[in-house]
Amino acid sequence: MYCLNRSMITLAYTLLVFGSASATGGSGMTIVINNNTTSDLLVTAYDLNTSSVQKILSSAKINSFASISVTINPDESGRGHLSWTATSATGDPRTCGKADNIGLNDSDTVHVSANSSCVSR
Repeated sequence: MYCLNRSMITLAYTLLVFGSASATGGSGMTIVINNNTTSDLLVTAYDLNTSSVQKILSSAKINSFASISVTINPDESGRGHLSWTATSATGDPRTCGKADNIGLNDSDTVHVSANSSCVSR
């Protein structure tokens, strides 16, 4: 009976360890995107550590003082590279913002805002 319990515990531990590694892919890092403003924002974000730039958010609405988590790929040194643009969800005239965040660590927070006038094309 003791051997059976010990074997089951070992099996459960092994599944837990390998199962959690495969669930995260083992290579991604989680970044929190935070709207620390009083306005709702529409945010588009790109992972710049992929061979072709990967869009990870497309005009995602982030309410005022809310956050969302995204997964990006680290570079060879384990750092993330995220670019974002934000537009106010309401208001006339609309406001915009953008930034390029280099050297991100797992669980870092990126603050987004839209405090500038939007440039017309």
